[in-house]
Amino acid sequence: MKGMREAIFLLTLFLIGCGKGFKEYDLDQTSFGADTMKLIEDASGIKIPGGAKGLRFHYIPPIDPIYFAKIEIPDADRKTLEAQIERFKDGKEFPDNFANDRCDWWPSSFTNAVISRKAVLDYYYLELYLMKEDGRLILYLKYGARG
Repeated sequence: MKGMREAIFLLTLFLIGCGKGFKEYDLDQTSFGADTMKLIEDASGIKIPGGAKGLRFHYIPPIDPIYFAKIEIPDADRKTLEAQIERFKDGKEFPDNFANDRCDWWPSSFTNAVISRKAVLDYYYLELYLMKEDGRLILYLKYGARG
């Protein structure tokens, strides 16, 4: 009985300590910080330019996480980012509308994208759309771990 109580206590501490990672959440431009930018870079392999601004982020947990990000990119970094996006090959097996119903600010169409890719890589799916919106350069990025 004592061992069972200790196990429950340790499990509770673990879940409390890791709580954010187990809950679906949104960030806006006031809460989208450098830690989230690093998470996106580490997961996707895309180097986000230093002057970029995080506008929106949505996280769907936990086993095979999905990230949605909307990031304003400085115009001066456009060519560098386009080159990064171009290195990905479009994947034929990419799932249609991959979890789009979970993120209300994600556009329904990207017909006017400057450049886009839907890549299927070893361990994840990656969607990248570089758009011009209201005179600003916006990167939409969706990352999903493959189960």
